Amino acid sequence: MNKVIRPAIVSVALLVLIAGYALFLEPLTGLADNGDFYRVMTPNGLKYEADRNKNDYFGYFNHKYDKIQYFNDLEGTTKSTQNIVLQAAIKIDDFFTRDTKFDIRFYAAICLTVLACAIYLLVDVLEKMTDIKIAKYFIAVTAVFLFGDIGYTSYFNSFFGESIAYPFYLLSIAALLKLVDDKDFKIRYLLIFFIATVMFIGAKNQFALNGILAFFILIAFVFFKTEKRKKIIAMILGTSLLITTGFLYFVIDDDIYLINKYHMITRGALLFEPDPEEVLRKLGINEQYALLAGTIYYDTTPVVDPKDEVLLHDFYSNYDLTSLVLYYFENPKAFSKMMTFGWKNSFTIRPEVLGNFERDSGFAYGTRSNYFSLWSLIKENAFPKKPGFIYTFLLICLVFSINRILKLKKITHHNKWFNELVMLYVGLTGFSQLFVSFIGAGDADLRKHLFMNTLALDILLYFNLAYLAAILIKREIKLLKKEEKHDKKI
Repeated sequence: MNKVIRPAIVSVALLVLIAGYALFLEPLTGLADNGDFYRVMTPNGLKYEADRNKNDYFGYFNHKYDKIQYFNDLEGTTKSTQNIVLQAAIKIDDFFTRDTKFDIRFYAAICLTVLACAIYLLVDVLEKMTDIKIAKYFIAVTAVFLFGDIGYTSYFNSFFGESIAYPFYLLSIAALLKLVDDKDFKIRYLLIFFIATVMFIGAKNQFALNGILAFFILIAFVFFKTEKRKKIIAMILGTSLLITTGFLYFVIDDDIYLINKYHMITRGALLFEPDPEEVLRKLGINEQYALLAGTIYYDTTPVVDPKDEVLLHDFYSNYDLTSLVLYYFENPKAFSKMMTFGWKNSFTIRPEVLGNFERDSGFAYGTRSNYFSLWSLIKENAFPKKPGFIYTFLLICLVFSINRILKLKKITHHNKWFNELVMLYVGLTGFSQLFVSFIGAGDADLRKHLFMNTLALDILLYFNLAYLAAILIKREIKLLKKEEKHDKKI
């Protein structure tokens, strides 16, 4: 019985019950299409049903899709690890239904399974911070409260890349923590981390940079007290991640590349700047393009067509990601403005303009679900949206980290300090996504682009909250026992 009701098992059971109710039972919860679904659906042989209302964009999501029965010249054109999960879901759907329809709930089921595995490993590691049962179950329930929030799980009933990135990134972190849970490293957790990281960085081009961070995490094993073959395996996997990162960056879709490149200037470098001509002059771009400041690629009446030959040859060709990075490096005030704006948008898990329900559900256009959304509501409405708040939080995390490292110095045979390196990796993931999102695409759809940043902050919060709970509950129980002894003496 004790094995059945272990905290890790309880957390998984709660997650499946809570998220499963929202994802699989009426009224279904998902995310509406903002126009991005097409580039994922069509290459995977899917399309909207013929009778779908064309006004559903942004307001309503659909759980049924048609499978393309004719020749599809776009098949396989999008390079993403999301295709692997989606194709697996289509095959499972074919096995059970044998029709020409695709039910996105099969896709959601795979995503939820990966998330359940991540939560299981995460709780299984962190509950060992304490020997007190109530603290263990607090850690288990908190994991579901944070990571089972509808703001996260609603992505599973959608074709957004975050639906894959979220569970696989969390699984990769759980695998790293589990790696040092025992006195010796187990190769299977290295492999889980590698596979989960590849799935994560391959979900969207903006996540590719994390492959470099993951490379350094694996290379750190060279300094560990473990078998030589395990160090060699870690180095091979790390090098493979580095190569994968380079590949993913260069196979980005041309349209996405152009859209992001347009926004990195018009909604990025020129944003908040009183003198856009001066900014363009510093970047080596013709000052007349200051007219594009604040515009977006999808404007119905654009100043100039973003695909116009003039822009292709005289605008886009004069800057790239490197020149933007150098510009921010040489202009710290512009960098500070960008970071401040980014941090302010790091508290939102849910896209604010996308509805969660289907048209037939009876809910109004664009309605967002309130079901199991307390954490996302707290983050969005209760926390002060100021950089100082986040920097204070990160400072507290650092203090806790130093405290744990000092305690571990007494345990010479253990590599538990690696957990602090994992948390550093999580923090750098958040920071890099903030940097990459704004530099790579400006403030266009910034809140969704900062999804991994808000997730990284949640992971840091959960890890340190578990540590704090273990200390405080233990201390409280000691005080209660002292009081009992005192009462008995009296």
